[in-house]
Amino acid sequence: MNTKLVDSLVQIINSLNEEEKKILKEKLDYKVEFLKTTLSNLTDEPFIGMWQDREDMQDSSQWVRHLRQQEWMS
Repeated sequence: MNTKLVDSLVQIINSLNEEEKKILKEKLDYKVEFLKTTLSNLTDEPFIGMWQDREDMQDSSQWVRHLRQQEWMS
């Protein structure tokens, strides 16, 4: 995590006046609602879970690591 960036953002947010904080909150609420809708619609897509029964992909991180090793070491 970029703690300098986070600290800077906190400082900026704390420096906003009440009207600016209200506008920021409205925009963030809108984005959160958009993401919730998008993600809930995404779970209805047929490709979600299509590899859930594959034994070699039970640990996706390990699978990707192995794939990278094969590609980068050859």
